[in-house]
Amino acid sequence: MSWICKVIVSRWLATALLAPALLAAIPARAAELPTASVRIAWLKNSTIDPSSAIESWVQEVRLRTSIQAEPRAPAVRPEDPTLFHFPLLYWAGDRAPPRLSDAAVANLRQHLSTGGTLIIDNAGRAEASGAFDAAVRRELLRIFPQPLQKVPPGHVIFRSFYRLEQALGRRADSRDLEGLRVGGHFAVLYTRNDLQGALARQSIGGFAMAVVPGGETQREAAIRLAVNLLMYALCLDYKDDHTHVLYLLRHRRGEESP
Repeated sequence: MSWICKVIVSRWLATALLAPALLAAIPARAAELPTASVRIAWLKNSTIDPSSAIESWVQEVRLRTSIQAEPRAPAVRPEDPTLFHFPLLYWAGDRAPPRLSDAAVANLRQHLSTGGTLIIDNAGRAEASGAFDAAVRRELLRIFPQPLQKVPPGHVIFRSFYRLEQALGRRADSRDLEGLRVGGHFAVLYTRNDLQGALARQSIGGFAMAVVPGGETQREAAIRLAVNLLMYALCLDYKDDHTHVLYLLRHRRGEESP
């Protein structure tokens, strides 16, 4: 990971764990910063358990990048203050989830307004769940009074590590990502293609679900999207704000250049 990205990650962790008055004492160079593993949490408001998918997601990130991430992803209640310990939150469902409490809405609004990122995954099996979709849009309007918008082609999300043209998952119902901008970046990202379904593994190690219609080529595209989403959640728009960091190209571990 570039030192620019490490600084961003470390400062996010400091924001979550330290009093604001201590932030001025954080060194400007990553070499002076303590290392810390990134942790992903999934919302207990999810209607499925994505633990296996997140473990697979983290494994792919660790193999393909220099990011250190904890393999176990805890479930957190959206109204729980421990939410702020996790830069990346994941919310998945295949049917209408329970309505968020007012405390959960306030907690998520604060978290997403101060650098957190929420990935929402419509995990409907045969097709995207209409009930989950409607509930997500309703609850997001309670958090931020603005509708989801399409993430434009060429946005940094599609080139934060791999260069991608579309956002695929286990399904390919929609090739787009939708999101909510907060403070100039996408704090919420929504895929309707069951991303976790492309990542989930069986207990014996193989992938748990077939990917349609594109098979293993599509699965690889889904894995690359997952890597990009994590990179974006940690580094936000650094590629748009700085000269392109060649570190990401030199450390692809044999992968083709993005």
